[in-house]
Amino acid sequence: MKVMDVWERELGWDNPKPAPGSLALVQDFVNTRNYFHGGDLLGTAEEATAGLAEHGLLEEGERVGEADRWRLVDFREGLRSLLLAHNGVSGADVQTLNDLISSAALRVRFGPDGRPGLEPATGGGLVKRIFGRLLTEVVRAQAEGRWERLKACRNEGCRWAFYDASKNRSGSWCNMQVCGARHKMRAYRERKSEGR
Repeated sequence: MKVMDVWERELGWDNPKPAPGSLALVQDFVNTRNYFHGGDLLGTAEEATAGLAEHGLLEEGERVGEADRWRLVDFREGLRSLLLAHNGVSGADVQTLNDLISSAALRVRFGPDGRPGLEPATGGGLVKRIFGRLLTEVVRAQAEGRWERLKACRNEGCRWAFYDASKNRSGSWCNMQVCGARHKMRAYRERKSEGR
């Protein structure tokens, strides 16, 4: 099952706001949990193994154990809290996330032009490598000015990761017709009930 299958089946759309390039891998990882309709592609060790292997995050024959699955879930939700912060929602628990990723398998390599670059290191446990791979993409996106454009939907019942390609970086919703419209309707009803 692909990360997007749950949404495509329920809502009939592809990812409405995909991140460009390799940042899409981070977006897909965060979107392994569907708050809107339920479903979690990291919900069991078997589902996590299948989904991560499909995205090239596991080596041949590797399997995700239960303890690793929980670390991956915590990492995913830590990333989601950062994406919510990009969308003006406070509460990112960076200390917990920093503690979790302190063992990430990363290394610095210099390119032919002499510039340093971060890349995932080989070896170590599968969680350390997955953290390293995804964090490499986060750091790369930050250096290219794209990281803050990856956001989580402001709809509390959704929290889907989307890429804000607007010029002024003001996007709030993964899909205006669904999440944005619901928010506007709720605000309208509240104003109406208050007699405004």
